[in-house]
Amino acid sequence: MPDGYPPGAVSTSIRRWRFPATSQYISHARYVVAAHARWLGADAGVVALAVSEAFTSAIVHSPDAAHPGDVEVTVLRRNDELEVCVCDDGPCPQHINGSDEDLGLRMIEQITSRLELTPSPQGGTRLRMSFPVT
Repeated sequence: MPDGYPPGAVSTSIRRWRFPATSQYISHARYVVAAHARWLGADAGVVALAVSEAFTSAIVHSPDAAHPGDVEVTVLRRNDELEVCVCDDGPCPQHINGSDEDLGLRMIEQITSRLELTPSPQGGTRLRMSFPVT
């Protein structure tokens, strides 16, 4: 939380961004999410790394390279944790199995306090990550 503000001063409302699922937008997603994470008291560098990996995974697993769809990133602070969801149109793996394709997900698993990989309600994949906040 920014210095000088009382604990309830930082909004807990949801922030949501939608980006084309192309490599040109990875750095933009990383920047806006990290800036918001910093404002809400999370380690912006760790959040930025996780968002970059999740966004890259969404691009790699896009079902149609010619029409890659979108990646939606949602950020929400809940008490002492920051929740970041990255949703895409690609197929959802059943689990993280340790293959080379899972290297980014395994890294994300190591730097988050919680990681959930589920099918999204709209189809595609939802990667929900939690980070501690101070």
